[in-house]
Amino acid sequence: MDEWEDYGTAEANSGRDRLSELPDSLILSILSLLDMRDVVRTSIFSKRWRYLWSTIPCLEFFEQTSSTISRVLSQWKCPKILKFQLSFGNFTEGLSIDVDSWLLFVIEKQVGEFFLDFFNSDHKYRLPQALYSCSSITKLTLEDCTLRIEENVQWNQLKILKLGYLNWLSGDAINQILLGAPRLEELVLEYILYDIGENENFNIRSTSLKMLNIIVDHDARWPETAVLRIWAPNLLTFNIEASLYCTCLLDVPSLTHAILNLFNFGDIATRFKLFKHVFRGIRHVEKVKLSSNWFIKSLVELKNQDMVMPLLDSKILELYHGDAKDMLDLVGMMFPKLERLIVRTFCYKDISAEDLHIAMVDVCNSLASAKMTFPSPSLLHLKTIEATCSMCDPSIIPAIEILLENAPVLEKMVIRLKRDESDPKTFTLAREKVLSMPRSSPTAQVIISLVNPPYHFNL
Repeated sequence: MDEWEDYGTAEANSGRDRLSELPDSLILSILSLLDMRDVVRTSIFSKRWRYLWSTIPCLEFFEQTSSTISRVLSQWKCPKILKFQLSFGNFTEGLSIDVDSWLLFVIEKQVGEFFLDFFNSDHKYRLPQALYSCSSITKLTLEDCTLRIEENVQWNQLKILKLGYLNWLSGDAINQILLGAPRLEELVLEYILYDIGENENFNIRSTSLKMLNIIVDHDARWPETAVLRIWAPNLLTFNIEASLYCTCLLDVPSLTHAILNLFNFGDIATRFKLFKHVFRGIRHVEKVKLSSNWFIKSLVELKNQDMVMPLLDSKILELYHGDAKDMLDLVGMMFPKLERLIVRTFCYKDISAEDLHIAMVDVCNSLASAKMTFPSPSLLHLKTIEATCSMCDPSIIPAIEILLENAPVLEKMVIRLKRDESDPKTFTLAREKVLSMPRSSPTAQVIISLVNPPYHFNL
């Protein structure tokens, strides 16, 4: 330690600037990781650093004033911008000319990655037409602004497009974007007020698309006659969260991962019409995630009436739900070839630690005399179970028992209980009961533990 301290003291006494001895390329890489304010401040270090900051290829502005942004861009000397990020709050119509000039400057510098967000703004900024012909963009994120396309889109290098909180986005605008982005691989449409008219088709057509994420704003009201159709022969991952009354048609033969959170509060015939098309499109999908308790209940109801088909090729299922019996019914009826089950339960009950312990004791004591029934076919292929459970609803314990008894090739079951909803004696009781449960698989390993939220599990 003394040796290093002496070394540092000697360097300081010599007045040697070791940082400035680094090559420009390395210094620029370091500056690219700093906040824009700090980058500009480096100009006071020395004569060499005076203008060095103006040659880094990345520009990121977060809540800077318009005068600061204009001043920085006026001194910029880098021939090309690899990444430009502008997060600008409280935009007003009077700032349109300034913002237009910033974006035109960035476009002329052949920007690669482009991020634009006008948060907390009552007035929506309208994007300049020059942006739609910027063929150098590879990744584009647009949030809280207005998209009006008047000419052909020329995003020939674009691979990732994220649109969020935009004003009205029509089906025609999506068509223009997809036609002008022949290399697009990821498309994210989040919380957008779609401008869908009666009998209008909202088509997603792309041969290059591999990931599609659609989250429809709850204020958006699609007509029942409108049709959402996805034609993407190379799509691998599809995520949709929406309250839909329209028909959802899928033509996605390569799809391997589907994440569904659909709402439709019509009668059973209306729900059947929607679910029929969705499940027809994902019948070959290997990984499925269902993120709505209402959606799971509706599937169980429809399957009980033979109104939806089982997913015979699905091997991985992730469920977010609040009812253990619905989970068992769904798994037993719709996923006969399941190999991996991931479950996250939630509970909003306001229950004291003492009442929770009493409820856990009652559940554990009644297991032998009041078991849940499990629909056939049994889980002949299930190898892994991961369950993250809320302690305020002990009904998951009987469900665990059923799964252990009906999974003859089970290899591992991992159960995580939320620490903040448990006390030591309740957890000990649950743990001992689960570990003592009979198992149809003689080699099954069962692990039960406490976890601290937040917790995240991905397929």
